[in-house]
This record gives sequence, structure tokens and C-alpha cells, in this order.
Amino acid sequence: MRLLLRDFKDAPLAWSGVALVLIASQTMVGLLAMMLSSAKALGSLPGMAEQGRTAYQNLMIPFVALLIAAVLIVLQVVSSVINQRRRNLALLALQGATPWQLTSLTCMRVFILALAASVVSLAASFLLARPLYAWETSQFLIGRQPFIATHQLASWAVGTLCGILVALVGTLLTIRAISQISPVESLRAAIIPPKAAGLVRRIAAALCLLAALAVMLMPIMQARTIPDEQLVRLNTAAPILPIAMGSTFGFMLLLAAICLAGPSLLGTVTSGWTRLVALHNPSWLIACRQANVRMRSLSSTVIPLIVGVSLLMMTDSFYQTSAESSSLLPPNLDVSNSDFSMLITLLGPALVVTLAGVCAGYLISAHGRSLDLSLISIAGADPNQLELMSALEGFIMATTAVLISFTSSLLPVMAYAAGFRKVFGAASIGIPWAHWALVFLLLTSAASLASWATVRKSAGRSPAGVIAQYTGE
Repeated sequence: MRLLLRDFKDAPLAWSGVALVLIASQTMVGLLAMMLSSAKALGSLPGMAEQGRTAYQNLMIPFVALLIAAVLIVLQVVSSVINQRRRNLALLALQGATPWQLTSLTCMRVFILALAASVVSLAASFLLARPLYAWETSQFLIGRQPFIATHQLASWAVGTLCGILVALVGTLLTIRAISQISPVESLRAAIIPPKAAGLVRRIAAALCLLAALAVMLMPIMQARTIPDEQLVRLNTAAPILPIAMGSTFGFMLLLAAICLAGPSLLGTVTSGWTRLVALHNPSWLIACRQANVRMRSLSSTVIPLIVGVSLLMMTDSFYQTSAESSSLLPPNLDVSNSDFSMLITLLGPALVVTLAGVCAGYLISAHGRSLDLSLISIAGADPNQLELMSALEGFIMATTAVLISFTSSLLPVMAYAAGFRKVFGAASIGIPWAHWALVFLLLTSAASLASWATVRKSAGRSPAGVIAQYTGE
């Protein structure tokens, strides 16, 4: 216990990031568990069986998506904490600790933080469950349904237990990162993460990619074209819903592949597009080299950012594709409003966890960023060069995130448009270019400003002092 408390005290920012992700995931899991309990109770009321079954099935979709997203985000965040704490883990390994003992120690830390997050979840879930349930059910084509408070504490406890198990599963998946820690090499280079994703994660990423393609294509292959004489009498968009759900779940598997590929994907994309934009400015060249190196250590920040942007923009693209495709159909059939407005509802809880992962990654990487700036400063860079280089580095990282997000959101939208054309005979791919441009400007501006602010914050500190503090001198 003393060792646990000492590590929390030695790395407050890193473990604060883990706590932030756990609070977000525990709160969302607890909320959805209480909503599922209410939907189940709704089905037991006379004449409400259909509404209760629809609400339960639709709420189960964001619940499963949330559990998958939470595992992936916890994996990213805990892996980043391990990479930052390699020096401390190496010291324990020198004293005889095995990889499983180090993993157990990490799991115990996450378990303690998950229990603390459950306290916050308890207060937030009971406060937010009733109003959010009414809003959620209003998106499911069954109207706003009353919240039935039966067995709410038990359902919250079950949901919280699922959240704790998800956190532990995400932590256990880091056993490979811990087992690769060589005590001597880790003490020589304490902050260098693995250069690429391991073989197991690469295989898992490839399997997720293949599964995503299969899930998106199978509903299209099984769909049947509606004849024109039936199309003018059709008043529901039910035939397209399996294709929409297949594209949505395929998109989630695609995001899982991105999370598993992690540092390898980020480094490849960054080096690829920065070589195409071959500027000869010294600050740009240094920023490119720094970004290529730091992408590996910043995967816990950039990957959740990619997931969050992809979720938002895929939903926007889905809606615009539905709206533009609906204009090509008979006026009796409109699939652009009610049927697909619930996509945001389905993906909302997972989006909350991914945004928490972005903030957590920034907290974890803040300490290592100060060390990088100090090393460059000692190498001869003046403050103005550091500020410009840092702003450009933030711009490069945000651009990489937008490029990957655009590609990952475009594939399921294209699959949905292809299925739409097969079912209804006409379709149009809607890409919200103006929204993408706005997202790009906001992300690059925010990333550049945050990186520039980091330099300004470190301006008054002695570079030698920062390096000495980091190395324990």
C-alpha cells in the first residue's frame, strides 16, 4: 500500500489522467445500466411491451459501444503511463519483480482509482439518469417515455462492476508492454516507448479491419432492391436500417483497429504527409522530426482525439448522406430526419469517454514535453525558435489526426451510400466539407496554441534544472 501511495504522489498528472478516464467511463456505464433497468421495467407495463423492447434494444447498442471504447481508451492511457514510468518499473524489476507482479501492481492502482470513480458515478448517475432517459427514448421513434425507478441501485452496481472489469481488462492488455521492459535498457532511456505496435496488436488490428469490412459489406450483399411501384407506397425507412447499423458497427471495429495499430499508424501517416509537404524552413524541418518521434509517446492523446473527431464527423456525414439521398426519392419516403438522428444518441456515451481520453493523454504527456523542450534549448535553439517549432509541431499532430479521422469516417459512409443505392435505386454521398474545414481549423489552432503555451510556461525554468529533475539528480 505504501508503494501504491508513493507512485500516486510521484506521478500525479499521469494518474490524474487515468482517473479522469475512469470517472467518465464509470459515470456513463452507470447511467446506461440504470436506463436499461428502466426500459426493462417499461416493458412489463400493460400495453408497453413493444416500447420497452425497442428502448432496451436501442440502449444496449451504446452500452456495448461504450464498453468497447472504454477498454481501448483505458489500454491507451495505461500504456502511456507505463511508458512514462518505465524507469520506476525497471527499478522494481531489478529488485526481482516479475512482469506479472508489475501488472498486478498496475491493476491494483487502476482498481483503486476505479473504486474512487464509482463514488463520483453514484452521485452523477442518480442526478442525470431521469432527464437523460427521457431525451434518449425520444430519439428511438417511440416517443418520450417515463423513467421507472425500480432496482436502480442494483442496476447501477451491476453497471459499475462492468466498468471496473472493463478497466481491469484494458489494464491486463498492457502485460506485453510491461514484459518488454528491460531493467538496464529502461534505465538508460526511461521515456522511450516501443517504436511500433507489437506483433499481437498488429494481428488484432488486421483482424478488426477485416471484421469491419465484413460487417459493412454483408448487409449490402443481403439487401434487396425495392421495385419502383412499391417505393412510391413505402412510408418507412426500415429496409435501410440493417445497412445503417452494419456501417455503424463496422465503423466501431475500424476505430478499434486504429487504436490497436496505435504508434505504428500515427508514425506512418505523419512521416508520409510531411514528406509530401517538403518545406525547407529549419523550424518546420525540426518540428517534423520532433512530431515523428513524439507521435509514439503521444498516442494516448492523439488516438482518442481521432476517435472523437471520427465519431462526430461520421455522424454528420451520415446525416448529410441521408438528407441528400432522400431528395432523390419519392416525397412519401423521408429517411433524413427521425430515423438517423439517433446516431448521435447511440454514439454519445463512447464520445464522452474518448474526449476524457484526450484530456488524460495531454496530462500524461505534459511532463515529457518539458524535457523535450529543455533538450532542444540546450542544443542551441533560442526562445523564438522554440515557440515557432512548438506551434508547428502541434499543427502537424492535429493534421495527422484529421487525416486519419477523415479516412475512417469516409469508409462507412461510402458503404452506407452503396447500400442506400442498392435498396432505393438512388443515393448521394454527402461529405460536410465546410464542417471538416471548421474542425481542421479549430483542431490545428487549438493544438498549436497549446504547444505554444507549453513553451511559454517553461520559459522561466532552467533547462538544466528540468533535465536534472526528470533524471532524478
